[in-house]
Amino acid sequence: MTFLNALMLFGLVAVAVPIVIHLFHRQRVSTVDFSSVIFIRDHHMQRSRALRLRELLLLLLRVLIVLLLVMAFARPVIEGLAGALLGSSVEQRSVFAIVLDNSYSMGAGRYGDTPFNAARTEAGRIVDAMQPGDEGLIILTAAPAEAVPPVPTVRTAALLARLSEAEVSESSGDIAGALRLARRKLAGNVSAHKSIYLLSDLQRNDWERLSEPGSEVPSESHAPIYLYPFEAGSVVNASIDEVSVSEGLLIRNQPERFVATFTYRDGLSAGTNRPGETGQAGETGQAGETKRTREVRLVINGLDRDSRQVTAETGAAGTVQFHVVIDTPGRYSGYVELDEDDVAADNRRYFTLEVPDAFGVTAVGQSESSYFIEQVLKPTGGLVTPVDVQTASADVLNSDLYEAGVLIVDGAAELTAARLSSLERYVSSGGGVLVFLGEGLDPAVYENGFFTGVFDCSITSRRGSPGSKSSFHRMDQVDFEHPVFRFDGRYAESLSAGEARFYASYGVDAGLGARVIARFMDGTPAVLEGRSGSGRALLVASDLNTGWSDLALRSAFVPFMHRSVRYLHPSVTVAEGGHLAGEPIVRPVTDLRPDAGLYLEYPSGRTETVNARTGRYGITVEVPDTRQPGVYALWDGDAIVQAFAVNPDTRESDLARLTPEEAAGLFGAGEEVMLMDPANAPGVPRGGTFGAPGGYEIWKSLIVLAMALILTEYWLSGSRTGRTGRTGRTGRTGRTGGSMDRRKA
Repeated sequence: MTFLNALMLFGLVAVAVPIVIHLFHRQRVSTVDFSSVIFIRDHHMQRSRALRLRELLLLLLRVLIVLLLVMAFARPVIEGLAGALLGSSVEQRSVFAIVLDNSYSMGAGRYGDTPFNAARTEAGRIVDAMQPGDEGLIILTAAPAEAVPPVPTVRTAALLARLSEAEVSESSGDIAGALRLARRKLAGNVSAHKSIYLLSDLQRNDWERLSEPGSEVPSESHAPIYLYPFEAGSVVNASIDEVSVSEGLLIRNQPERFVATFTYRDGLSAGTNRPGETGQAGETGQAGETKRTREVRLVINGLDRDSRQVTAETGAAGTVQFHVVIDTPGRYSGYVELDEDDVAADNRRYFTLEVPDAFGVTAVGQSESSYFIEQVLKPTGGLVTPVDVQTASADVLNSDLYEAGVLIVDGAAELTAARLSSLERYVSSGGGVLVFLGEGLDPAVYENGFFTGVFDCSITSRRGSPGSKSSFHRMDQVDFEHPVFRFDGRYAESLSAGEARFYASYGVDAGLGARVIARFMDGTPAVLEGRSGSGRALLVASDLNTGWSDLALRSAFVPFMHRSVRYLHPSVTVAEGGHLAGEPIVRPVTDLRPDAGLYLEYPSGRTETVNARTGRYGITVEVPDTRQPGVYALWDGDAIVQAFAVNPDTRESDLARLTPEEAAGLFGAGEEVMLMDPANAPGVPRGGTFGAPGGYEIWKSLIVLAMALILTEYWLSGSRTGRTGRTGRTGRTGRTGGSMDRRKA
């Protein structure tokens, strides 16, 4: 049994009213004076039993009357023969949600032959099948999921208009979030029949959150899910997955190097190429794999600066490099773009870059380390580097840091808990920190929040003896793809050969989330990268002091320091996948005027006022709507405070999909999931009609039964009143007779 108006069931508390009245009435006692009761005692006992039975029967009738009326207003629906005999077929409004996948993988294809267009057509058939009084809404899955309109509507034309306006997004989809939103929207509706129609290409990345433990979609309202799978045809696609910039030495007028990583994904959704399609190049390599040649271009500040031709096999990844001289300090933005293919959203990768007048560096520690740092970053002679090196004592760490540029802390600086906390706040506010571990590290801070929070690691113990060069560790297992270690020529050979010796170091216990970019030969971490907020940090498990290591004396030390400064500097903000379309962004802001009038400029040119918040890590600004990839600019008056890039998550470009059975298996055991085949059985399930087949409303029967009970109760209560009236007159006579008897006496 289900109820069309379940809220009326709260009226069941009214059942207590006749019970309370009955109990209260029983406590009223009337005293009647008689001269003698010997002649009426037996008759009174017989009548008391009859009256008590009548009172209980009246109580039962009144409770049933209230119960039946409340149930009738709640409009119960039952199925089967009993429902057919007692009620009538349900003529009710049905409520449904169409969950339409509009992630950018749904746009794979050409000339309008895409899964999204097919799904939108199927959604139109579902809307067309609405009956008068039915309500529906559309949920778009592109993160964050959105309901259009916000609440279910009976207006078929409005839903069809929303469908025609819906477009493929440039972000990934969140199937789990969209289903939760659909459940919430349907839960507030009183209807015996609710349905969810899920139309998707079953791309694995969109469904992975549904498979995570604890991410099951709660069944706030019972609604079966009708799953419509759609599939792209043969797809020709390549994606730009990452862009990195400025990896050379810090030397004036040296070309900046932009490196773009790409992946060829042709045919991963549905086998071979379309008939008659040749592409730009169609060479056939070994094992029958197809090689394709694509054009990649670099655009900076709206100007084409360079282009390259790249060739790779299906499924292969590669890199393409551009060398461009940027001789004027300032703020730059741009993108790396592939030529057109079947998936447009992943062909362009945005970046921002600020070339400062000088890279500010603050070296904290002893004089020997500061000497090495200055000689590498600000050498004497004819070589000019845009680096401004300042030295400072460890006392600078006793308070919050501002405009320190890249902070290099050598191992001699005493690292107390308060100073480590200051470093953590600096990184979270967008600063860059390079820390060498040495004599200044107190065992009491081995598990300090700076290590656990920024690097996801803890320090275990000191190894080796400073100054004793009889035993040492060498660096091994270096991640040469990381910007800090992307060395060329003899520098790479020097590092890979393990020339640097580390006589003393610290053991580091790396957590699951730690990013280790170099290890010692025994496998323990040597260099780790950490992030907090929008800042970056590097941790080296040894010191620059020559008693601890000879790293500062090796040729690889020069590019390591130059790349580290460039990578960590707060002003060098490069889009490397940190901000993904559809995800909210919180940006730290420094040097903000108290009366600043901040507003955000979106890639489309639209502007919006934003409010700054002050928290633990300083002033932050939240950007909730990042569905559009591109460059976002934060303005204070007529000056740009920050610019940052938002890019699509190219995991969506992997068109590997779940089978319909695999997708259905991701739902909980209590979910009712039905697989639909749009190609063979288009339209709405159950013959193209909404409703609850086999259901019958019985509220009319309940009303009739309640009226019959009311008449019965009226007859019984009237009968009791008549008898009571006669008994009352007898009582009054008795009292009179008693008075006469007393007068006679």
